[in-house]
Amino acid sequence: MADGSVKKIAAALERRIAEEPSATVFLLLHASDLGQEQRAAIDRAGFVVRHQTTIIPCYAVSGPGAGLRALMREPWLVRVEEDGEVETM
Repeated sequence: MADGSVKKIAAALERRIAEEPSATVFLLLHASDLGQEQRAAIDRAGFVVRHQTTIIPCYAVSGPGAGLRALMREPWLVRVEEDGEVETM
């Protein structure tokens, strides 16, 4: 899915999405910038923005894994990771 020399997604997550592209995934989309252009691209890919953070520019989204293919070409997308619960010590 990734193009260029920088890997935007972990291989395990990429494989899982490829195996079940229609399954709903919960992702964190780390961005170089936040704005209407990014929100429009996320909407076009079939994802719903559940939350947005500004300290670390990031969108928490849910939607079909297949939609990620279009987003991977976006220059503002820095990294993709699976969203989930975080435990602190």
